[in-house]
Amino acid sequence: MDNIKDVVNQVIEKISIKQPFDQGKIERIWRNVLNEQELKHTSIDGISEGNLSVIVDSPAWLYQMKIKKNRILERMTDELPDIKSIVFRIGKIK
Repeated sequence: MDNIKDVVNQVIEKISIKQPFDQGKIERIWRNVLNEQELKHTSIDGISEGNLSVIVDSPAWLYQMKIKKNRILERMTDELPDIKSIVFRIGKIK
């Protein structure tokens, strides 16, 4: 039977290997794609399986960002082709 410490370390190692995205690069591209007003109302939450998760601070901004989703996705995938989709959800901006 494996030691729990070894199992946890193996899981963490596998997770870190599966994270090919550079968070700083994603943030930098996001800042270049959106305008100042949009940046005030959005925050990147993370990325999983090619889906970029973005938090918006209100239903109105959720609607605005969904309207612009295809344009944003196209510009993001120019530099990050592994991003397949953007998912917006309402929450508190960090």
